[in-house]
Amino acid sequence: MKRHLQAIAASLSLVCAAAVAHAAALRSVTINAATMSSGLIKTSVLRLETKHPSSAAYGLVIDPSPIITLRHRIVSAHAKLTLDDANLARAQKLYRSGGNVSKASLQQIQAKTAIAQARVEELLAQAKMRYGAALGTAIADNGPSFRTINGGGSLVSVVQAGATLVSPPAASARAPDGSRVMLRPVGSAGRIPKGLLGQTFFYTGPTLPIGVTLAITLRAPGVVTGYAVPAAALIWHDNGPFVFVRIGASHFAMYRVTRAYKLRHSGTISGFFVPDADLPAHPAIVTSGVGLLNSALAGGGASAANND
Repeated sequence: MKRHLQAIAASLSLVCAAAVAHAAALRSVTINAATMSSGLIKTSVLRLETKHPSSAAYGLVIDPSPIITLRHRIVSAHAKLTLDDANLARAQKLYRSGGNVSKASLQQIQAKTAIAQARVEELLAQAKMRYGAALGTAIADNGPSFRTINGGGSLVSVVQAGATLVSPPAASARAPDGSRVMLRPVGSAGRIPKGLLGQTFFYTGPTLPIGVTLAITLRAPGVVTGYAVPAAALIWHDNGPFVFVRIGASHFAMYRVTRAYKLRHSGTISGFFVPDADLPAHPAIVTSGVGLLNSALAGGGASAANND
């Protein structure tokens, strides 16, 4: 069987890909009639669909006590600054009117007020650096997300691998008791948890045990039109995923996949939902023999036609 596959692979002749009506077409391969009749290469024509895709992410319920403590420090620092501002205003008024305030005393009060102002600014910067701009502002201003946390709600750190999103998407979590709970987005987090890679967002939610890990489902910000590609059709080449599409009787082109949403069936990945921008209309996707075509590309020495 191994020799048979090697013989078929050797019979594949690579040709440089011409533009095939789509920018994602990188290379193409033409095979002979004998290989086509072997039945090793099979295709499936996909139907255009519209979905509201989702992706999985990792969640961790954060201990809110440092946040509440930081809020108390900010409130205390603001109160001290307010008092120092009032003392400075009185001292300036007395000094200008020739009252019982010397220039040296006025300068000491001014310095004390400046220190109080710097302390407030330091704490505000600390809040944003540790917890991101959105949550940091909520801590400083007693915003809705902080009030939720302070009232007993949970703060959840959610990490999505490889994401480059501007704002946190809609999210839900599987609670420890098995129920599904909705999470309210706060904003980007200031730091990524140790040992993890990706983009981190903060969410608030109902009361959950501190330190528990959660299976998070993130929904895309809008509907996506594309194709449900079988898992067997996706293959890696040149550090990226792609699929082969039949574009002629014995001609196949590779298309780079820039975004693929996992499709699950009974808990296992059954395929990927690929946006239509990555593929030609109603593509005839290669579902069997993908590895054979990829091996031919890797060993045939054809030059890639990058159309990015």
